[in-house]
Amino acid sequence: MVGKGLIRSVLVTALLIAVANVPNARAQGRHRGAAGLGMGQGVAPVFVIGHEAVQKELGLKQDQIAKVKELVAEIREEWTQQIQAAGLDSRGQQDLSREDRQKRMAEMQPKWAVISKNVNDKFRTKLAEILDKSQQVRLHQIAIQVAGSQAFQDADVARDLGLTKVQQDQVVGVGREYSDKIAQLRSQRGHGDPAANFAKMNELRQEQLAKSTEVLTKAQQEKFAKMTGKAFDVAQIHQFRGRHSSKTKGVTSNN
Repeated sequence: MVGKGLIRSVLVTALLIAVANVPNARAQGRHRGAAGLGMGQGVAPVFVIGHEAVQKELGLKQDQIAKVKELVAEIREEWTQQIQAAGLDSRGQQDLSREDRQKRMAEMQPKWAVISKNVNDKFRTKLAEILDKSQQVRLHQIAIQVAGSQAFQDADVARDLGLTKVQQDQVVGVGREYSDKIAQLRSQRGHGDPAANFAKMNELRQEQLAKSTEVLTKAQQEKFAKMTGKAFDVAQIHQFRGRHSSKTKGVTSNN
């Protein structure tokens, strides 16, 4: 249903990425989300490490993968508990009007951002104990790339880049603009060519990042490029989410 899809679309993508390798499709479906919708979750490595493509990029050994899987299960449990404790459940939202849904989402976004930061902060030390130094550096670079334009709303990134209040407000404005565009595209899920819709979604994400980057000075842009490191194909993570949605449609449609 469109109503449910719009509500779920603003939940943090990071969670799905984190639980990607944990066998609990129902839990994954409940907290599915989309990046780049003004969530302000910033850069969260603990929500990225669960994805197989990221583990491959980092060159994790089998013992590390096993430890990561256990950690991801803890992260998923903690996330679920905090979401429930904060009352951020999407049930009952499908009957709201579009305007009321948007108002409700705006009210919930700051809480999601806080929870995302809390969970990341709680588990990043444990994650650092699993990875070596070079893997930690590369994971952080990937996390910045996965965050996309949201990276500029991360406190550490904003500080390191020296973003002014005006620049941060401009980035938020860009986020609002693309939030509407992405939500509209998500409301069409189930209609048209899935591959074409995915391509359009990825295009919008790239446009939002490019437009957000224009806010930076040339020096800030160069510094941000160094912070992201070698390009990582983040589209494969979004594509995984799309395949997951298709495979679990029967499971999650009533959540």
